[in-house]
Amino acid sequence: MRSDKHHKKNKESSSLHKFTKVWSILYLLVTIAFAGILVYMDLLPFKYLCMAIGIIAVLLLIIFPAMFFRNFKKSRKIISLVLSILLMLAYGAGIVYMSGTIDFFSKITKIGVQMEEYYVVARKDSDYKDENSIKGKTVQTYLSNELNYSEAKNKLKEVVDVKYEMTESLSELADGLIDQSYDTIFVSEAHYTTICSEKKNFRSDTKIIYTVEVEKETKDIVKDVNVTEEPFNVYISGLDTEGSISTVSRSDVNMIVTVNPKTHKVLLTSIPRDYEIKLPSKQNVLDKLTHTGLYGIEETIASVEQLMGIDINYYVKVNYTTVTKMVDAIGGIDINSDYAFTTHGMGVYYAFNEGENHLDGSMALAFARERKSFSDGDFQRNKNQQIVLEGVLKKALSSTTILTKYTSLLNAVEDNVEINMSQKDMQKLIKMQMDGMPSWNIQKQSITGTPDSKICFSTGDYYVAVVDVDQKSVISAVDKIVAVMEGEKK
Repeated sequence: MRSDKHHKKNKESSSLHKFTKVWSILYLLVTIAFAGILVYMDLLPFKYLCMAIGIIAVLLLIIFPAMFFRNFKKSRKIISLVLSILLMLAYGAGIVYMSGTIDFFSKITKIGVQMEEYYVVARKDSDYKDENSIKGKTVQTYLSNELNYSEAKNKLKEVVDVKYEMTESLSELADGLIDQSYDTIFVSEAHYTTICSEKKNFRSDTKIIYTVEVEKETKDIVKDVNVTEEPFNVYISGLDTEGSISTVSRSDVNMIVTVNPKTHKVLLTSIPRDYEIKLPSKQNVLDKLTHTGLYGIEETIASVEQLMGIDINYYVKVNYTTVTKMVDAIGGIDINSDYAFTTHGMGVYYAFNEGENHLDGSMALAFARERKSFSDGDFQRNKNQQIVLEGVLKKALSSTTILTKYTSLLNAVEDNVEINMSQKDMQKLIKMQMDGMPSWNIQKQSITGTPDSKICFSTGDYYVAVVDVDQKSVISAVDKIVAVMEGEKK
């Protein structure tokens, strides 16, 4: 009997050893993979990385031999097996977590194709319903020497055989469609938006029966610096659209974020969306800042650099979806409103108190968009946009938020943001922030000007609201930007 029990015990011990030996190899491979991706991701400051690798190595030296070699007690093997299972679960989750981070950086730093849309527009009560219904017909279009217009017209002809007649006046084009002088018109999204803004009921009285997409060339306009040692400017362009960040649209939020990594100062400089600027790619014709987004982020950056006389090192392109998802992902933000007001014309009406408010994503977007409630309109909207951004920065840079909301934050914005800063530079900034969690001094300023009404390049013969340049305000803003970049304590 004793011999049988001894034999059975040896057999169980042998089976356990065989299992733990195989499992130990699997544990070793997962540990190496976890340590490798931790080093590859390069987000932890060096001292924390060394600590992490040291702890991983010690755990490996304690657990692996007990499972791999035979001459360890059964109890030690079982304890090591249980610990290895728990650690492998943690390492596996860490690998998924870090792989998602790497994928996120890859997505947002990949400069996507920018698409400009052109519309075939008909009256809503007409029989025209799609591209086939205009076959052999004459389509009235806007007289423009822009190459994208030519490309769009050729693309439409490739789909359906049409003839074109051109009209010099954008208002005449719109009026001609409504009074039935023209059956259909073909215009860019920019000109369609202008017509809808200036001609009452045009959007409701018409329908878009076909859309042509023209790919806009994207250029690398980054001006690299050592982001943890040198000051730099980031341009935030907030497009007035939802969904894909690749859609070319008006730039309604225009803000320069000046960062000094040595003094931990951040300066937010807002420029009114209607500020009169020149379009460098179009022989410096006059337009307003919001329209530069219709010609791509490169045009926006170039026009602002020309206006301000400074370099924009990087840009961040966002839209309505980015704001709502980001704020929701970090659990909302707390802000201080200068006024009590209720929003207008956004479908849902939001009421805000003077002083403290807690905002979810939809409320944050509404707060940043409202301008009709204020006597100084767009100027106060600029301030409110800064208030929202400040709220996001303060919440996102807090250690608890980064740790607890990290994954949801990445998932929320990965398809709705574009950044031309390299993955390596963003990793440097994250490591710098994690190394001591420094607090940042955030300052704000807004450029001002005089409201006016003018014809702009993008609006054809329509007079639209513009803000005339106040050169003193521009120079004063540049002085403060330079002061932050040079590290002066002002």
